[in-house]
Amino acid sequence: MKKLFTGCLTAIGAVVVLGIIIALFSGGDDSPDTASGDSGDANQEETSDNNGQEKDKKEEGQVKKAGVGETATVANVGFTVDNVKTTGEIDSGNEFVENATTSGKFVILDVTVKNDQKEPLTIDSSYFKIKSADGTTYEPITDGQVMMAMSDSMGDFFLTQINPGLSKSGKVVFEVSKDLKLKDSVLHSQTGFFGTESIEISLK
Repeated sequence: MKKLFTGCLTAIGAVVVLGIIIALFSGGDDSPDTASGDSGDANQEETSDNNGQEKDKKEEGQVKKAGVGETATVANVGFTVDNVKTTGEIDSGNEFVENATTSGKFVILDVTVKNDQKEPLTIDSSYFKIKSADGTTYEPITDGQVMMAMSDSMGDFFLTQINPGLSKSGKVVFEVSKDLKLKDSVLHSQTGFFGTESIEISLK
C-alpha cells in the first residue's frame, strides 16, 4: 500500500513538472505576437496604398477651372486666357489680302501657355475647344482666308514648341454662331499631354 501511494505521488509530481515545462515554453514564444504585429503593419501599408490609389483616381478626370486673367494649371502646364474679343470681320491689315468675314462671329482669344515640365512641349490651337452652356462644341477655325487675314503680329498657335521654364502667347480663333453667349461658355481642353485631366476657363 505504501508503495502504491509513493507511486501515485511520483506520477503526480511528474505531471506537475511536465506542466510547468510546457507553460514555460508556451509563455516564452513571442511568434504569435510578432506575427500579429507584422500583419498590422502590412494592413496599414495596404490601407495607405489604397488611399493613395483612390487619391490618384480622384485627381484623374479632375477639371481645373479658372476665369479670364487667371491661370489653370494641369500636368505642370499653365494656361491663361488674357483677353477675349469678338468681331464679324478680321482685318488683314494688308491691301493685297482680303479681310475675313463670317455670317456668325469670330471669337479671338489671347492665350498664354507656361511650360513647367522638364521637357519641351509642343502646343497647337487644335488642343482648344469652346463649349457653350448647352454642350455645343466649337473647334478653332482653320479656314485659309482667316489664316491669311491674320497678321503675323496676331501669333497663331500652330505646332508651337515651348521649352521648359518658358511661356509663349498666341491667338486662337473660333468661328461661332451670332447668338452664342460667351458669358455662359468655357474654353475647354483635354488632350494627350493632359492625360485624363482637363481645363475649363470661363469666357465671361
